[in-house]
Amino acid sequence: MKILHVITSLELGGAEKLLTELIPAQISLGHTVELFILSDKNAVFLDNFKKKNIPVHVSKYNSIKTWKNMFEIKKCAKKGKFDIVHSHLTHGQYWTSLASRIDFGKRIYITTEHSTSNNRREKFIFKIIDRFIYRPYKKIISISPATENSLIEWIEGNKKRFEIIENGVDLSRFSQGEKIDLSSYGLHEDDKILIMISRFHKAKDQDTVIKAMEFLPKIYKLVLVGDGERREELENLVKEKNLSSRVFFLGIRKDIPDLLKTSYISIQSSIFEGFGITALESMSAGVPTIATDVPGLSAIVKDGGILFSVGDFKGLAKIIFSLERNDMYNKIKKSCIEKSKMYDIKITAEKYINLYKNLLEEK
Repeated sequence: MKILHVITSLELGGAEKLLTELIPAQISLGHTVELFILSDKNAVFLDNFKKKNIPVHVSKYNSIKTWKNMFEIKKCAKKGKFDIVHSHLTHGQYWTSLASRIDFGKRIYITTEHSTSNNRREKFIFKIIDRFIYRPYKKIISISPATENSLIEWIEGNKKRFEIIENGVDLSRFSQGEKIDLSSYGLHEDDKILIMISRFHKAKDQDTVIKAMEFLPKIYKLVLVGDGERREELENLVKEKNLSSRVFFLGIRKDIPDLLKTSYISIQSSIFEGFGITALESMSAGVPTIATDVPGLSAIVKDGGILFSVGDFKGLAKIIFSLERNDMYNKIKKSCIEKSKMYDIKITAEKYINLYKNLLEEK
């Protein structure tokens, strides 16, 4: 089977990160899998594919917004004789949908919805546009029940066209991380390192974790991994709270398994989340994970880590402090590892392959 994934870009994000593991897993099952991106700007995950010799096609327009991408996607799909074209994220979904309309049923087009919310859903005009965009897809995959429910409600779609396939991670990669030296950042071996790995976006709400630091002993240090439009705003908040000696910005990193192994607790304070792949990575690394009780994220962390209410920085601080009890810490650590075993990327890859096969048989 020949599969072409189409995604907006390879910038920092959960869907992009998923493909770095899903595509190799699908290849390991004996299939030809390639990737098409609309733009290679800020492509932090591009090396992941190059190192594994996975072909990555870039639109000649190198822009996510031009409608001409539909012709590039169709041309790539036709030239590569792909059986399945699988789109991800807004612009990837839009132009792939249009490409399918000029491909005249030559191959199967499907899409995966990765979030429970987005800016489009704030304006009614996009309800009409989205109904048009999602209509050509043979199947619409959602990464969680919450993601599926929110999209069905938005486009008022036929539930028969929807299916849930939850994300997964390479469990072995995160369980094999090694502790690293962070003394260059002013961190010491006896510090209790809290880590949050995420884009600096309003939806991720790093503010709550920063505010929680005011209520914790000085032995607790916070490392924020990632980048984005809110970095300067968050740096100013840290200065305003006089926390510059306890909160550190590490930027985009490629040694996530090692950073997790070095950390005491992992936190995800998102206002909304489609799935929570970073929380899952933390849990598989054996790091006690605390996350907000929001759809998508809570389903992953519940019965493994600990949940708290959105924006409740005082409550978050209390939970962190409660884990100073060794028995509680070890209990949560163990339950995180056990819960993560349900989300192996191999299982996710097999579910997608089975779906592709069924759709091709129905064609």
